[in-house]
Amino acid sequence: MLIVDDINRIPFMPCAVALGTFDGVHAGHRAVIKAAVSAARSEGIAGAVFTFPSIPKNAFLPAGEQIAPLVSPDEKARLIASLGADMLIMPEFTEELAAIPADRFIREIIIGRMGARRIVCGFDHRFGAGGEGDADLLVELCREEGAGVTIVPPVMHGGEKISSTMIRRLIKEGKRGEAEGLLCRE
Repeated sequence: MLIVDDINRIPFMPCAVALGTFDGVHAGHRAVIKAAVSAARSEGIAGAVFTFPSIPKNAFLPAGEQIAPLVSPDEKARLIASLGADMLIMPEFTEELAAIPADRFIREIIIGRMGARRIVCGFDHRFGAGGEGDADLLVELCREEGAGVTIVPPVMHGGEKISSTMIRRLIKEGKRGEAEGLLCRE
């Protein structure tokens, strides 16, 4: 798997790309990544993932309130590779990147630089400056740009959407086995 850590060095490669933070690469994240890889295989293009090595929300939180990641950047990359991705774009979440408006992020980086022909994300994914972009905007932008889009519905557990927050809570409550089940690994 090709790993790129600088948005200025992204190779143009027709691809289906999964967007997300993917902290923990849990069952919900796996559904998004697998949908992108599956679309890529069926369309004869590369399967890609665009994420960050850290949790973007931490850039806006004081040091004492930052969220501990469930996996290291290296472990995240290994887990994503194990799902069949051909390319991982994982730049640092910088102030410059955080300031890019949602429409520019999709049009210029994801479609323009990466060559995305299909974009896949979870139903609640946010992107662009201030998290202004959502699934509805992504559908609109992809329609305008001629790219396909797949919005993955929530993956549920016990009537609740699987999330990294849920997994952190389970770990804190000492429910390691349940957390491991949602992470799909020990």
